Amino acid sequence: MQLIIPKAFNLIILTMTGVSGIIVGLYGPVWIAALLLAYTLYGWVMPYYLEYVAKRIRVKLLETVRAFREETIQIPFELSNTTKLPLGRITISGLLGDQIKFPDASSQFWRQHLYVGKQTTVPFSIDVIAAHRGTIRIQSFDVMISDPFHLTTIYVTLDIHELGHVFPDFAPASVEWNERMIPGETIDRSSPFTDRSSFHSVVPYSGDAKSIYWSAYAKTNELYSYQYDRKRNHDYAVIVDGLSADGLALRSDFEKLLSRAATIIRELEKQGASYSLWISMVNRTGQWYHVPSGTGKHQFLRTMECLARISEYDLPLERRYFTKRLQRSVPSTTAEIHLGHRQKGVSA
Repeated sequence: MQLIIPKAFNLIILTMTGVSGIIVGLYGPVWIAALLLAYTLYGWVMPYYLEYVAKRIRVKLLETVRAFREETIQIPFELSNTTKLPLGRITISGLLGDQIKFPDASSQFWRQHLYVGKQTTVPFSIDVIAAHRGTIRIQSFDVMISDPFHLTTIYVTLDIHELGHVFPDFAPASVEWNERMIPGETIDRSSPFTDRSSFHSVVPYSGDAKSIYWSAYAKTNELYSYQYDRKRNHDYAVIVDGLSADGLALRSDFEKLLSRAATIIRELEKQGASYSLWISMVNRTGQWYHVPSGTGKHQFLRTMECLARISEYDLPLERRYFTKRLQRSVPSTTAEIHLGHRQKGVSA
């Protein structure tokens, strides 16, 4: 909070004006004395009034936005004045990050005027276009409140920094069901005497005694086997290794890797599979970029937001340490989809 007072409202000047008003009131015209005292009172009271209302206004982000590039989005806010005093015409401004842009504007600076009465809630929004992948941020988000004559102004800095995320683009990639046996895949076997709904055909005997169709053998004196339906644990781990082949720097096509990861996540979501996300990056606080396994729309949004949060300020994990973390954390029954340095498991 920053209060800007003009030089005319300096304490010494107000004191001299008040004393002059008293002297004039005793020995001169009353109306001049009234003006001088009113000016003194206004200069004394108005800064305290502005500080009082500034401490009691609230600005809230109503919804964290999510968007893809070139998509028009509306960032909704709500300003509340809980006092019994009107604020009048106020100004809200801020400097937005490069992840979004304004239509037909060459600057990232945004400003909007609102009229706020007493004990009211005023909704407002920022209309922008998503420009680049990343976290939508706003810098120096301020509310400017002035007195009716615009002599005294107070700036309130809002504690709102993140507004949403711009998701990465979808790059060409595909995920097919792997027909060969993978770790965690099992064959669903059922006794022919209890449940025969688990097989879909009968084939000549293939050497597995547990699958012999004994009823057919009794009638034909030939051995046949049940061909059982296969049951698979559809759990995938999307692993993004952003280091170059020598492990000394980030890949030049790191953004393309993130776009391919986004495409694979979308395909897995369409197939109803369970999947997790592992990225060889940590943020400035040392937190690893990782989303545990899950399914559904909520899992899709979590993984896409994780891809969007990666920025140039993050640090890559050393490949050997990243590999050890994966070996300890990824279950052996999970099919791995590697993007980056090493292609293994299910191809993408």
